[in-house]
Amino acid sequence: MKRLHWISLAALGLLIAACSTAPQGQNKQPTAAEAPARTVTILADHVTDQIVVGYTDPAELDALIEALGGGRVLKTLPEMKAALVELPAGMNAGAALGKLKSKRIAGLRYVQPNYTHPLPEPVANAALLGMNDPLEAQKWDHDVMQADAAWATTIDGTHPDGSGVVIGVVDTGIDGTHPDLAGAFVNGYDAVGCSTFGVIPPGIDASEGQIHGTHVAGIAAARAGNGQGVAGVAPNATLMDLQVFCGRFTDDFTIATAIVAAIYDIDGDGIVPDVITMSLGGKGYGQVLKDVLDSAMSGYNVITGTAIPGYDDGTAGGTPGDGTPDRSVTFTVAMGNSGQDEVEYPAGYPGIIAVGASNARDEKADFSTAGGHISVVAPGVDILSTWPTWDRDPTGHPYLYYRISGTSMATPQVAGAVALVKQFLPGASAYEVRRLLETTADDLGPAGFDRGTGWGRVNLKALVDKVAGVVVGSESTEKGAVASVRVFTENRWDSNLDGVVDASDERAPVGAVDVQLLQDGVVKYLAKTNSDGFANFVNVAPGIYKVMVAGQDITDGAAMNVWPYERVSWDVDGDPSNGVTLGSLTVVPCGGFVSDNPLEATLSTQLQVTLEWTGGDDLDLAVYEYDPALGARAWHTAKTGALWGSFDGDDTGADPTHASETYTLDATHYPSLAGGYYHISIDASGATVGTTATLTLSMNGFTKSYGPIPVTPGTTAFDNDFDLLFTLIGFDNWPTVY
Repeated sequence: MKRLHWISLAALGLLIAACSTAPQGQNKQPTAAEAPARTVTILADHVTDQIVVGYTDPAELDALIEALGGGRVLKTLPEMKAALVELPAGMNAGAALGKLKSKRIAGLRYVQPNYTHPLPEPVANAALLGMNDPLEAQKWDHDVMQADAAWATTIDGTHPDGSGVVIGVVDTGIDGTHPDLAGAFVNGYDAVGCSTFGVIPPGIDASEGQIHGTHVAGIAAARAGNGQGVAGVAPNATLMDLQVFCGRFTDDFTIATAIVAAIYDIDGDGIVPDVITMSLGGKGYGQVLKDVLDSAMSGYNVITGTAIPGYDDGTAGGTPGDGTPDRSVTFTVAMGNSGQDEVEYPAGYPGIIAVGASNARDEKADFSTAGGHISVVAPGVDILSTWPTWDRDPTGHPYLYYRISGTSMATPQVAGAVALVKQFLPGASAYEVRRLLETTADDLGPAGFDRGTGWGRVNLKALVDKVAGVVVGSESTEKGAVASVRVFTENRWDSNLDGVVDASDERAPVGAVDVQLLQDGVVKYLAKTNSDGFANFVNVAPGIYKVMVAGQDITDGAAMNVWPYERVSWDVDGDPSNGVTLGSLTVVPCGGFVSDNPLEATLSTQLQVTLEWTGGDDLDLAVYEYDPALGARAWHTAKTGALWGSFDGDDTGADPTHASETYTLDATHYPSLAGGYYHISIDASGATVGTTATLTLSMNGFTKSYGPIPVTPGTTAFDNDFDLLFTLIGFDNWPTVY
């Protein structure tokens, strides 16, 4: 892993003692001068002809379309102030981001790819089974989780079965006509237009030829005691079908649309989900989905700062309509089936219960993805559950039940377990529920937490026993916390637009910067800064964290939230071996979605560039710098002098065996407005013969050389602009490896 930046922290060991529900104010941003448009390489899978846009003023969407040279707004999500934009014909998302990076549209918060999430393929299949088999006896997963003992427990005179709890299933559509799911549904929502494109009424087959959602739904909440096949973990919970697949892929905006429809009670029936389960994942971190998840988990709309009405209704004991939510949503999300140690989203967002899979030997399933963000595992191998009624054997009889494997199967087991908790503790936060699961799990693998199985395999009997203790007051829940880190440029920009940079100007907040919170060398939480420079961590564990930040002091178009990359992060002091913690964050229990006292970090790019060549001709190293007095950028060389750095001299090539020039960026410099990166070039306008050159760049402690680079005499800095080369090969835009 390489060091990518240097930061200083304005507050060290800062106590985060207060949390807030106030929306973050919109900060003024530098106006970006035009830079050559370059296609941005997007590392994660995405919809190629769409982008997701966050706005403050919807009228500015017209300005965006104009800047793109066409396209149209396909959908808006007013609750999250977000829009899905279809690009002009022939333009892909990378080209659109590259074009927008050099523009500033004041009413936009971010512009990002619309990341995709593939429909998970079953890892392994077993024999199809007829519905007359004694199927519940074949549910090994219920045996190891002690489901029968849990259901037999009495809490305050009631058996745990999920009664009164609504589980939203974000997946393919569900076959609501299945006999083991009959009567389980309330109105759902089709966000993709596969079955109804709108409200899905109870009791219909919305599967549209897909099986995944039906299987997931049965694991969580198939009916019990009805003489049919199997029972779910929460056999009396209510299901809400939130359809996001109509084919092999879904995307961030579609998922966000389905969740918003559910939590904002789009059909007006007064029913909102308590638990949402998602057996899906992808590589891209999307701000629109992060905003929606934080809103649901806190009960507050993170854009407006207001309580979401359905969670401020007094159901969990609060005062209806008082502006303070009394309940919220708990999310269970699949870790993934790669078998690798890596991060997928939504599982990687803070506050999520990320679920891995175990097998019948109480071991981590080989395919189950590992990582520091995992919470627990649950049975996910050869799991028997409901199957759509339209799939029939050669005699024409429906199969109805099927065994398949995956973290997709483990995740609804945990969703059902969450429903057993929320039946008795409806106001429990996502963190409280998570810790109840973790502290009652059966430890697997190495003692204590490990990256493969988290805190262990879910034990339903131990879970409901602890819930019973909380109900009678002999046990208590662990309260979660909210933490915030805010990232600024260390240097000031011309915020008052007077043509000079001085003490009257401000530092700029930096968007799309990676912020990681670590304990004992393990990355516990990761978030990216939003357009106001805030990285917010909702429903996380109280404690002391080491803070790691990755990024450059670059602030331009759309608040720089156009970055599609996962950046490698490094310790704030740049040396992970010395044990020195320059930035620490003490987080105490509280609610809301943003801290009133965020830890502030500053970014300042260190850059040195050396041009070397032979042949006895006059080349010039050129750097594209911003001049606030002119409100524009220009190429500067040793002949013209530099504004924000210095050249070591003007080498005219008198020695034909070796010539060189070096530019060093000053510690005090203008935060780059270079279309998202620092532009470096070679000016050969004074050269008379062709030659080759080598460029060596050192940025934030990391050095690389490039060459030989052919140079044509008479070409200018604009002709030889290497910004694309050094951005893609360079310094801070590579996949995070944990």
